[in-house]
This record gives sequence, structure tokens and C-alpha cells, in this order.
Amino acid sequence: MYSTFARLSSAVLCLLLLLVLVSGCVQAPLTGGKPPGVAPLSPSVAIVQMEQKAQVWRDFQCKLGIVVKGTSGDFSTNAIVLVKSPNFIRFETFTPIGTTAALYISNEAGPFLLIPSQKTIFTARRPETLVRRFLGGSLPVDLFSSVLSGSIPPERLKKIRSSGDDGLLRLIAKGPNGYFEWQIVSGALTRVFIGTSRFEGQVVYDPAVRLDNESTPETIRISSKGWSMKIHVEKMQHAERFPPGAFRLPGLTGLRRVDLDTVK
Repeated sequence: MYSTFARLSSAVLCLLLLLVLVSGCVQAPLTGGKPPGVAPLSPSVAIVQMEQKAQVWRDFQCKLGIVVKGTSGDFSTNAIVLVKSPNFIRFETFTPIGTTAALYISNEAGPFLLIPSQKTIFTARRPETLVRRFLGGSLPVDLFSSVLSGSIPPERLKKIRSSGDDGLLRLIAKGPNGYFEWQIVSGALTRVFIGTSRFEGQVVYDPAVRLDNESTPETIRISSKGWSMKIHVEKMQHAERFPPGAFRLPGLTGLRRVDLDTVK
């Protein structure tokens, strides 16, 4: 029995020695070079995808959770947004008990802001004037609807140029209306820089939004000097039709009208 065990032990030792000798002849894997990953997206492909996404998300509705911080105070609210391109928007925020806190309407007659608790309808020539009164920041309204869907306004795509560096693709629109830069990494929109006469700031997507037509943002952070807004997108869906009167002010009586363009 002992001799049998000895013979088995000798065989195992020989096998181990053989493996050691053979492994010494095997070359180690080559090191260096870039690790495998997602190839940078070409500008032409990114622009085509953004054009398609902008068309798909022309008309939509979404439910939002919003936290705003600014020099005039902080507040949080829930909101429902309806967008019907190119110029119809309904942005309604609610009180804790579910009544309307503020209602922003944009239609062919212009922008309006209704504050039921004040029994007041505010008007202005520029939508950004009402948005500042509404949310404390004056992000361009046409850009805001695209920010919500993670796309680029079609009119800005027509005059866009691109720049790529180290896996970062920058799509840039620059003109009389300001500077806009969309940053794309690994086929996903991560950040937007905005520079206009009325708003300078950035938009950050967390996580980044893929460029395919079905992907929508989850958390959006918009910030400028002294003001920020965090948006949690709870539900976003395409809208083939909207309820009648969705983009009209409700027929309330006893409301006063204030033109913010004439208020100093």
C-alpha cells in the first residue's frame, strides 16, 4: 500500500514539474495600448441620430419632480408638461394638496403665466421673461423642451459644426442668438453649455442619455450663476393628441393682467 502511494506521489510531482517547465516557455500577454471600449461616434452619425430624435420627440407629455434653488428662495414642486411643436407648451406646477400653483401657456397668441392664488395673468413679449418670474431662471423656452427630451432643436441642427477630442464629441451652434454646445461621449448626451444674452449656464444629464429614439432623461440638472434646477423625469411619453383646450388658459373670471414688460 505504501509503495502504491509513493508511486502516485512521484507521478504527481513529475506532472507538476512538467507544468512548471512548460509554463516557463509560454510568453506573457503583451501589455500596453488602449483598452477595448466604445469607439467614438462620428459627427455625421451623431447629427443624423439627433435629427431623428428631434423629430420623434416633437410632441410629448411628461411628469416631473422639480427642485429650484435661487437668490429669491428655494422651492420644490411636481409638474406636468405638454409640448406640441413648434410653439405650443403647457407647463403646470402644483401645490402640496394638488391644486394648480402656476400655469405657463404658450400658443399662437403668445406666452401667458397664470398664478391662481394671486388671481393674476402675467404677459410679456419674450417667453424667458415669464419663465424667470415662474421658475427664477430664464432658460430659453424652445431649448427647454429639447432639454427635457434629450435632443437638439431642429433649427439649431441646420447650422451646427462639430469638434472631436479624446472620445468627446462636441456639436456646436453659434450665431446671433448665442452659443450652444452639446457634448456626447460613447454615443450618449452628457452635457449642454448655453450662452445667450439672457442665460449662461449648463445642463447635465445623470445618467447620460443615449441618442437612440427611445431613450429619455432620468435626472437633469440645469444651473447658472446663483440659480439651479434639478428635474427628475418620472414619466415621459409620445403624445399623438392632446385634450381639447390643453394649450388655452382656463376661463376664469375676476383675473387681473400684468404686462411684465412695463413693470420696473
